[in-house]
Amino acid sequence: MTLRIRCLIVLVLLAALALPAAAQFGDVLSGIGKAKKVADATTPWTPEQEDQIGQAAAAKIIHIFPLYQNEAATRYVNLVAASVAQFGKRNLPYHVAILDTPIAWACAMPGGYVFVTRGALEKMKDEAELAGTLAHEVAHVDARHLESIIRNKKLTGLAVDEGMSHVPYNVLGGLANQLVTQALTQNYGPDKENDADKKGTDFAAQAGYQPSGLKTFLETLATFANDPANKQKTGLWNGKTHPAFSTRVATLNKLLEKYPATGQTLPERFHKNTVEAEKAEASPEPTNQ
Repeated sequence: MTLRIRCLIVLVLLAALALPAAAQFGDVLSGIGKAKKVADATTPWTPEQEDQIGQAAAAKIIHIFPLYQNEAATRYVNLVAASVAQFGKRNLPYHVAILDTPIAWACAMPGGYVFVTRGALEKMKDEAELAGTLAHEVAHVDARHLESIIRNKKLTGLAVDEGMSHVPYNVLGGLANQLVTQALTQNYGPDKENDADKKGTDFAAQAGYQPSGLKTFLETLATFANDPANKQKTGLWNGKTHPAFSTRVATLNKLLEKYPATGQTLPERFHKNTVEAEKAEASPEPTNQ
C-alpha cells in the first residue's frame, strides 16, 4: 500500500469520525439553547418588566372596554382594594379602574392593574362582596398566576432577558396581547382559581370583612345567569375564563366552614359610594340664574 493511499484512508477515517463529533457538538449547542429558553420561561419578570407589561396590557383592556368616569366610585374601589391587598406577600401598589360595560366581570393584569365592571358592581349588595371580588383578583397578581401562564407558554420571539430593565417595544406588545387574550378567552385552570378564591377569602377576612362576600356575590350571578337573556353579561366569568359559578360556590362553601361567620358587610357604605355616586355624577350641577 503506497503512502498516498494510506494518507487517503486516514483522511477518510478522520472525516467519518468527525461527522458524529460535529453532530454531538451541535446537539450540545442545541441543548444549551433549549436550556436558555427554559430559564427564560421560568424566570419571573423583574418589577420593572412586570409593571411595563402590566401597563401595556391594561391599556389594551381600556381600549376594549371604556373607563367609567366617576372619580368618587373609582376612589372607593381603590380604597377597598388597598384594604385587602395589604395582606398579600408582595408589596405592590394596586390600581383599580371601573370599566363602563354591563358585562359582569373583573380581571387583573401583572403589576397590580385591576379592573371591575359596572355590570359587576350593579349585582353586588355590599362592600364585603366587592372586597371578596377584588381580593380574588389581588390574589392572582400576588401569586403571579397570569404571568406564570404566559411565561410557560413562551411563544417564539417573545423572550424577555432577565438582565433587561426595559422590555423592547415589539416584545411588550406581544406579551400584552397574550395577557389580554388569556384574560378574555381562556381559563386560568382550576388550581389557580381555587388558589385565588382561597387566598382572596383570607385577605378579605383579615381585612375585617365577612369572608363569604365572594361566595354570596357568585350566588347572585349564578341566579342572574340562569336567564338565557343574561348569558352575554355573565359569559366571561361563568365557565369561560373561570369555572362555572355553581362549581366555585360549592368549593367556597367547603372552604368557608373553616371561617367564623363574622365580619363586616357595610351595605350602606357600598350603596353610598356606588349607586349614590353614580346618581350624583349623572345629576347636572345647578346653575346660578
